[in-house]
Amino acid sequence: MDDIFEIENIISKDYQDHLLSLMTSFDFPWLFNPSMVSGDDCFSGQENNLAGFNHFFYEKNEARSSFFQTVYPLVLNLTSQTDVPFNRLIRMRANLSLSNKYSPLEHHMPHIDSFFPHWNAIYYVNDSDGDTFIFNETNDTYDAGQDDIIRIKENKFTVKKRITPKKGKILIFPGKYYHSSSFARESKFRCVINMNLEKIIF
Repeated sequence: MDDIFEIENIISKDYQDHLLSLMTSFDFPWLFNPSMVSGDDCFSGQENNLAGFNHFFYEKNEARSSFFQTVYPLVLNLTSQTDVPFNRLIRMRANLSLSNKYSPLEHHMPHIDSFFPHWNAIYYVNDSDGDTFIFNETNDTYDAGQDDIIRIKENKFTVKKRITPKKGKILIFPGKYYHSSSFARESKFRCVINMNLEKIIF
């Protein structure tokens, strides 16, 4: 059974337009991050650990942005429109990378987002040609140890699925899958909102 889901127009067209306008305005702050995929020393300086910009909406069980309430309805739409088993938001951040048509990289550094069972949801803020790559390889135990580091450094991943960003679309998949972004080459930038979600058993 396929456990990778794409839903177009997860939110209304007016809300899509509002998010794009907001997140590309002078009022929306972005923080430069020289190592977007991983800040770990063992991956420092790797070409595929791209530089870009982040905006942190929700981290470590608390809102970190005055814009959090503006974007939180994305999470509520996931609840109402999918059967993905989650009831807790772990992390929500925006990622922005600029066009790089001359990069030799097909994709950036494969990784998993968190080292415990979770789901990933990626909302595409704008139309772009910077595909998301999901690989066949998984980290089923969510182990953050040496095996994960070696696998990433060896970079022998095989592509399971490529998803082209489309404004208003959301991509949902289990967090065990290694995945990566890629540079936009024709569009000026690539902007996404990344969410990590988990199931808490009460």
